[in-house]
Amino acid sequence: MEATIEIAAQPKLQTRNIVLFFAPTIFLSAFLLFWCEPMIGKMMLPLLGGAASVWITCLLFFQLMLLTGYGYAHALERYTSVRTQILAHTALMLAAVLFLPMHFGARPDASASAHPTLWLLEMLIRSVGVPFCIVSTTAPLLQNWLAKTSTASGRDPYFLYAVSNAGSLLALLAYPLAIEPRWGVRVQSLGWFTGYGLLLLLVIAAARFAWTHLAETVLTGQACGAAAVSRGETGWRLRLFWLAAAFVPSGLMVAVTNHMLLNLASVAFLWVMPLAIYLIKFMIAFARRLRVSPRILSAVVPIILLVVFPLVAVSRPVGSHSLRYVLGAHMLVLFAGALLCHTALASRRPQPSQLTDFYFWIALGGALGGIFVAVIAPFVFSTVIEYPLLVAMIAFFRVTREADRKINWGDWIYPAAMVLLVAGTWYLFKWATVDVTDDLKTTLAFDAALVLIAYLARKRCVRFALTLAVLIAGYRLALPGFLDDYQILHIDRDFFGIKKVVYDIDSNMRKLLHGDTLHGVESMDPALIGRPLSYYHETGPVGDIMKLISVRPNQHVAVVGLGTGTMAGWARPDRHITFFDIDPQVYDIAHNFFTYLRRCADACNVVIGDGRLSIEKAPDRDFDVLMLDAFNSDSIPAHLVSREAVHMYLRKLKPNGLVLFHVSNRYMDVESLVSAVALDAGLQGLVRYDDDEEPTGKTSSDYVVAAQHHEDFGDLNENENWTPIEKPAGIQPWTDDYSNMMAIVRWR
Repeated sequence: MEATIEIAAQPKLQTRNIVLFFAPTIFLSAFLLFWCEPMIGKMMLPLLGGAASVWITCLLFFQLMLLTGYGYAHALERYTSVRTQILAHTALMLAAVLFLPMHFGARPDASASAHPTLWLLEMLIRSVGVPFCIVSTTAPLLQNWLAKTSTASGRDPYFLYAVSNAGSLLALLAYPLAIEPRWGVRVQSLGWFTGYGLLLLLVIAAARFAWTHLAETVLTGQACGAAAVSRGETGWRLRLFWLAAAFVPSGLMVAVTNHMLLNLASVAFLWVMPLAIYLIKFMIAFARRLRVSPRILSAVVPIILLVVFPLVAVSRPVGSHSLRYVLGAHMLVLFAGALLCHTALASRRPQPSQLTDFYFWIALGGALGGIFVAVIAPFVFSTVIEYPLLVAMIAFFRVTREADRKINWGDWIYPAAMVLLVAGTWYLFKWATVDVTDDLKTTLAFDAALVLIAYLARKRCVRFALTLAVLIAGYRLALPGFLDDYQILHIDRDFFGIKKVVYDIDSNMRKLLHGDTLHGVESMDPALIGRPLSYYHETGPVGDIMKLISVRPNQHVAVVGLGTGTMAGWARPDRHITFFDIDPQVYDIAHNFFTYLRRCADACNVVIGDGRLSIEKAPDRDFDVLMLDAFNSDSIPAHLVSREAVHMYLRKLKPNGLVLFHVSNRYMDVESLVSAVALDAGLQGLVRYDDDEEPTGKTSSDYVVAAQHHEDFGDLNENENWTPIEKPAGIQPWTDDYSNMMAIVRWR
């Protein structure tokens, strides 16, 4: 009877030890990884002008380090015993302490502007690559050790993958909501160091449990032979499937993030949403109880893709009233597509003896997806075409009941019919008298016909995938031709985003668009060409400032943010204007497609490089006006509006100099942030909200001007358009160490 009790109690004891050691350890390691990601991204953003692509590159770095960590875990499992793995990994975890706490001491140099992606990756690898890589190995190694024990959970340790993703998701949500608003990056780095110490203790405890509970087959060496046999049974075809099923959702996650940041809303925290969804569907795909059948997903996903494909195919700016619905549609595409791929991936997972092999190929596919979107696509494509391309690839992972999976002649009929219908639609709207905006019923009828043909092809995987690819490609190539009321003159794409020069036929103006944000215009009317328009109109806030300083001798104006070079229209013989911009392509566009810089000649010069770092090199007491015009798109460059930055600006101003902030932004309350920082520095401040768009080419704009003395504002003190700034409630001044983007997001 006593023996029976002992046998029954042993599994409970082992299960409790697994709950105490393995699950919390893997949970904490994942939490640290996804705490590290936004923390490191926050540290790196100021070094390259706050560009949204900094985060995309950081994502690529994390995927590469994850691949390295999984490769290390697979090599240990393949060539060493479990106890050797435990000793080697413990030694490496202790060695990683030498690289902590995390910090960056490097400053951008010439190579940072010329090759920002490579420079950023190099800095990340040198500074945080080792600790991040070591932490990333925790999940595959511990699952592998558990698989080698005599416990029941060791037979299928993949449920711990869901535990790992739960830790990742919690950290990802906790960072913007709880961690960042309370602590600066130095305190965060010390906290991460403390968490790493706790992880080290938990890994040692889990390793001790695995050491003492190794299965008899592992101790006698029989497991190695079994693993070798099993490894031989897994062919390269299955491994390539693992690779592809990981490549598509990883690339899709980065592409959706990039698409939203560049084309919809340049809000810094939009990257949280795709990454959170990416983790949630991982949890669902690998959970023990909460699973969705691949066949159900294969039936639902075509409907979702066909409903939202116009948003995927055509990147167009949207109004703020419909922004939430468009973002929701993109999130739905990512969730459905990634869940389909990863459910197919989970359904083809191998025996636990090949666990590290499986995870290595997943990591390789994820890294290749990130490389494709973050590194290859910006150099190969001028627009975000990688997003619809990856969406079209989702359909190849569906599970259908077709008996014959080979491509036959019938599979080409539906795509061919789609080509003819799209071409006919394009011809009708382009050359016939049908107005797409007036004849809504005709438009919906054609859309319904396109969707119906694609839906009828759903029963065969390849047939539907090819038809969907033609549908998306046709919409992308044909639709802008009859929807746009402007002519595209030039498109450039690099690390800092997509720049588009267009000619607006109705207004006879050239415009520069960065994503969906206007960065300046110039009229082609001979009477207006070369005159400052848009945000810089003579009747607006900038006109007031230029008139204020017009009586000063030897005026020098510094402008951070070149755009079209419109501010050059304010130059004159006794007023020199120096532009600072981090993007070389913007200078080429301003010089070749707009006349402001050419007309300005020697009265203007352009400095390529980060605005703050370049201004630091300028002489003290040199500027009459220092204008910061880098807050109306992309992620807010926090380092340009920090306490330390403002104090540096004051050193560069003449005794009666002014700091002018362009605070127009649809998604961020930049005005309140600037007011908080200016008042914290003991400055006086005025704000003007200019909604007047009556003059030709003028755009509404908001500006804050700050100075050391009230008298420096001159006539602006009596101008009713300018009102004193007020201390905002709930917004703390930002520093180089602390910023809280969530506090300034416009939620309505």
